[in-house]
Amino acid sequence: MRKIVFIISLLLITLFFVGSCKQSDNESSDNNNEEVTEAGYPKLAMWWPDIWEQPVSDLKRYDYIGFGEWDVEEIDKIREIKQANPKQKQFMNYTITETDWDWWSEDCKIANMDKVPAEWFLTQVGSSLRADINSTRTRIPVESLFDKNNNPLFERGDTLACEYESMKVLSIDYNNKELIVQRGFVRPASSHEKGTRIAAHITCWPRTWVMNMSTMCPKLSVGDGNGEQNWVEFAINNYKVEYEDDWDGYIVDRVEYEESWLTEESARTIDPDCSNTLLDDYSDFNNRWYEGCKSLLEYLRKRFKGKYIIANSFGYFYKYLNGTIFEGCPTNWEDDVPESYEDWGYYVLGEHGYINISKRGYLPNFSLVETYEIEEYMEREDNPFNNPDWKPNYQRMRYGLTTALLGNGYFSYEINTNGHGGLGLMWFDEYDNAGKKRGYLGAPLKDAEKILRAGDGWVWKREFQKGVVICNPTNKKVTVSLDKTYYLIEGKQVPEINTGEAVNSIVLQPRDGRILLKSR
Repeated sequence: MRKIVFIISLLLITLFFVGSCKQSDNESSDNNNEEVTEAGYPKLAMWWPDIWEQPVSDLKRYDYIGFGEWDVEEIDKIREIKQANPKQKQFMNYTITETDWDWWSEDCKIANMDKVPAEWFLTQVGSSLRADINSTRTRIPVESLFDKNNNPLFERGDTLACEYESMKVLSIDYNNKELIVQRGFVRPASSHEKGTRIAAHITCWPRTWVMNMSTMCPKLSVGDGNGEQNWVEFAINNYKVEYEDDWDGYIVDRVEYEESWLTEESARTIDPDCSNTLLDDYSDFNNRWYEGCKSLLEYLRKRFKGKYIIANSFGYFYKYLNGTIFEGCPTNWEDDVPESYEDWGYYVLGEHGYINISKRGYLPNFSLVETYEIEEYMEREDNPFNNPDWKPNYQRMRYGLTTALLGNGYFSYEINTNGHGGLGLMWFDEYDNAGKKRGYLGAPLKDAEKILRAGDGWVWKREFQKGVVICNPTNKKVTVSLDKTYYLIEGKQVPEINTGEAVNSIVLQPRDGRILLKSR
């Protein structure tokens, strides 16, 4: 009897010890495979909806929503959504990687923005003024118009940083080495002395300037009482957080592990230390950019203790985050040409890809597969929602959703990166089993597994408590034989796909997926 009592006591002590060592909800971990939401899968999110126009009845359905700083004007609406769904997590934007031109208005998120010197913007290799200029002169004499490789330092349409002023290049007089500019473009015109550096801003997004997040950013004193600091330090010291108690966490947009990719997209060069020196190798800059972004995330983790921090990035920062947003994933549908299996695998299967990152970092993990209807940049007036006959690309949605279900994260289907959920909310039969129940798949029973070699890759499967998910990211049409009888969703949106019938095999087009149920 004593032996039995001893064994039971030992078991109770062991269970207590294991329980006491279990990590808290906001503690970092590399092993959180068992974490699931109470509602089960699919888990759904939305970024930047239109809370002015979209009803609470639609917005409350998501497991989490990312709001923009402009949404605080409707804080009562946000609180109403939370009241309608108390389990919903609500995130506010916290971004300093780039500045919208609107930031220079009175309602700017960063106080003292007028104190930002040219050195804190990420600029291209530039030149210096060849003479003093006053605040009205529009022909700007510069020392050089070309770099050492005879490539242009300036182009028509560039916006220029010159001390605390910005200018816009209207044309270039090559004979006289002069830039013909619009003065006081966004930032007010002022006088400048001979020798002052002048360089083109780097723009990644329309009407924005990229800021210098790297630790190569010069430290300067700007009279705000914080002494010498770089851009990240200044922004941290001056960022205004409104209604802090309302937010479950923060989304940090455009935190990237390297930034030299800008030279392939929107910049001729990058001059991170503002020395007008042409770099042949950006590896040191990329490392210093990573360090700068990391310092921001470390600060946010301390500043908002108990809150969740998500970043729109790749998975390199997972140790500091409650998840990563994989924007435009699956991606590369430009001109209707889909990605290769290798591309898909890089974002989904790689060490820092979605599946791994959705199981790592701080708990809970809010990693998100965010799939777009239209991959290329789209003007908002071209929003297909404006066409009453338009229908979403259901196959692309299924492909994104089943990709998300291979990991432990969330899914969002949106029209385009220029507008996100604000362009219109789409709800699909696959989200709630055609209206029957949210979280209808229950919890995953195992990790995703390869089941069939096809074309340029593999077909993948993941089993859940109430069903199974099949994803075909290859370039081949496949027939998948099932180990037992399953049932298709019985839906109305695509009745030829979601028939509700019992099946022992399914046919999948290239880059498509399907959710199958264990019972009706």
